[in-house]
Amino acid sequence: MARTYRDAEIVEAFRAAGVGAGDVVHIHSALFALGAMADVPPAEVPAQVCRAVREVIGPEGTLTVPASFDDYARHGTPYDCVRSPVDRAQGVFSQHVAALPDALRTYCPMGAVAGVGARARSLCHQWTGSCYGTGSAWEGLYHADARMCFLGIRPCHAFTFTAFIQFRFGVPHFYNKIYTVPVFEDGREVPLPIVAAVRYLNPAFQIAEDCEPFERHLQERGLLRTVPLGRGRLYVAPSTRALFEEGTRLLQQNLFYFCKARPQFIPGQVPMDGSTGAFVPDEVRFRFVG
Repeated sequence: MARTYRDAEIVEAFRAAGVGAGDVVHIHSALFALGAMADVPPAEVPAQVCRAVREVIGPEGTLTVPASFDDYARHGTPYDCVRSPVDRAQGVFSQHVAALPDALRTYCPMGAVAGVGARARSLCHQWTGSCYGTGSAWEGLYHADARMCFLGIRPCHAFTFTAFIQFRFGVPHFYNKIYTVPVFEDGREVPLPIVAAVRYLNPAFQIAEDCEPFERHLQERGLLRTVPLGRGRLYVAPSTRALFEEGTRLLQQNLFYFCKARPQFIPGQVPMDGSTGAFVPDEVRFRFVG
């Protein structure tokens, strides 16, 4: 018989992993991997998990979750940070948190973050359309030294924070892409440029991510705590700053550390387009008229 678990065990697991009152926690989740919650209908499990986490962090704590709306980038569907559904791939827990009456969500739909609690506005609702740049939720989680949690899912399968590390480091397989599809907040258009750091999609480059070595490295360095819960596990990286510093150090040693293999860039094509030739002033190059 599959092992069941209770909300009290969620509280115990988070506390055993070092989470406490006043903390900022960011939770990636796959609740089905934990098995059934005893005496709780499946539809009510996300709410029970949320209550348990908020009991641990208290009224001064903040809970954030991934809350992307990928149809914006994939199909050009307008995004509303209040009304657009969280992608199913983010899990029912993320969907539940983002739908709470007091939840706030980022204006950029890619790599979006939603949150509730004391610091939700400063983390998840700054006036920016940047996914990872200044004022973004990911920058905020770094400055808040949040606890990065993975509930029922291995970190290597949901390590969005590594994209922030790579963006800030300046890896050549990322570029900043601007989007023109409109963004709304509860039906009102938001006049912000939407920009996200994305990978080049040219299949010849063979850019593929692999975060499993980073997960193993963090475990070996004692930077990832693991606690059994139900028939799954809770993983907690207690410091986003430590994650950033460790990831940066690894990128200094290997620029493509988070890739399965070195990308096969093509000489003469961006981002390996070579020398620019003699300097030409902008006024000449673009025929600007004074």
